[in-house]
Amino acid sequence: MGFWGRIFKRSVGVEAGAGGRRWEGASALTAPASQTLGARGPAKARASGVYANTPYGQRIVEVWASNLVGGKGWQARPQYPDPEIRRSLAEGFEALFRPLMLPLARGLVRDGEAFVQTFVAADGTFRVRLLSADQIDPSLTRDLGAGRRIVAGVELDPNDEPIAYHVLRDAPDQPFGFYGAPVRVPASDILHVYDTQFPGQVRGLSWLSPVLLKLRDRDEASDAMLMALKVQSLITGFIRDPEGGSAGFDGDGAAGALNVSLEPGAMRVLPPGADVTFSTPGQGLQQAIEFLRTQDREIAAGTGLTAEMLSGDLSQTNYSSARVGILEVRRRCEALQRSLIEAQFLLPLWRRWIEVRALAGDFQREQAEQYKAVRFVPPGWQWVDPRNEVEAEIAAIGAGLKSREESVAARGRDIDELDEERARDRERQQQEPKP
Repeated sequence: MGFWGRIFKRSVGVEAGAGGRRWEGASALTAPASQTLGARGPAKARASGVYANTPYGQRIVEVWASNLVGGKGWQARPQYPDPEIRRSLAEGFEALFRPLMLPLARGLVRDGEAFVQTFVAADGTFRVRLLSADQIDPSLTRDLGAGRRIVAGVELDPNDEPIAYHVLRDAPDQPFGFYGAPVRVPASDILHVYDTQFPGQVRGLSWLSPVLLKLRDRDEASDAMLMALKVQSLITGFIRDPEGGSAGFDGDGAAGALNVSLEPGAMRVLPPGADVTFSTPGQGLQQAIEFLRTQDREIAAGTGLTAEMLSGDLSQTNYSSARVGILEVRRRCEALQRSLIEAQFLLPLWRRWIEVRALAGDFQREQAEQYKAVRFVPPGWQWVDPRNEVEAEIAAIGAGLKSREESVAARGRDIDELDEERARDRERQQQEPKP
């Protein structure tokens, strides 16, 4: 077997577990939970830099954040029997969480995790505030004995359930921050939102981690191409004269440059052997652009977006392909909305809010379970083709393939609220004088 045969020899059995030169230098996670924890800090810092300094880095974060939060935002729908109390609860809770939604979603994508602290202010009101990810002391890791331990600021019980968070008084990046011993805050007062990628994972990892290095290289390559084009454009052409002169042009050619003025239709007679070559800025640029588009597709794939969503360029897409790509992103987004935004943020916050209000005497504590019943309506999606999609919805409802409530909820609306609005519209129409 020759040299190249030995290099490209395929192994017998499962190639992913085999050895050989082709696997040399390949990345491997032998301890995913600890390795992701070690990578959390550098990945977070680099993701923040990419977000602040590169167009694609910012777009990835903003596109995901806006899709998770939506235009109209999430709606709370309490299940308490009294309609007036339901409306009051919904308005009060939405006023509480809506200011946090967009910065929380940005932090979740950029940093890989978001922390929200709940507390009762001096005036007795229930408050929430968003914490910096580094405010949960990442340097604090120790064994507390009896199966309890602190890992990167998160205190765990013997069942690996968080029981407390060790919170620094100020975020480390604050200009006048006070850096002292962290304060132990019960887990009931902290909401930790992050996507668990491996069992045993304690802290979140930036969603930009798979593409951080490629984003950096891509941005530098784009800058290098721009600067090369800029430098090439500074030079109009080159004059070659075998005798070392100026090939018949006026000027002394000081410092290797010759100031030549040309007019439309002008002709020059050059000495024998002299030659003028004009520069061609951007030569070969189209091939480089195609290569960058390939990199853009890889970056988009690594962040769960389509290439069109990443770049905003729809010139090479059509309706069918765009719709298929959008449906895939929406499916993933809906899963993240339910598992992260609703399950880890909205629902625990609602329960905590109800408990505090019960302790404050806003209602009887035995009614707390009735008050805790709630459902959340995620933001709806905009129509790609309104006419065809509405007709398809009507046909599906008429055929019994889906309910009217399901269709309304998919648009980010609550069916009870919609029916109330329609009833008011009918009432107004009946009261209007007929011509």
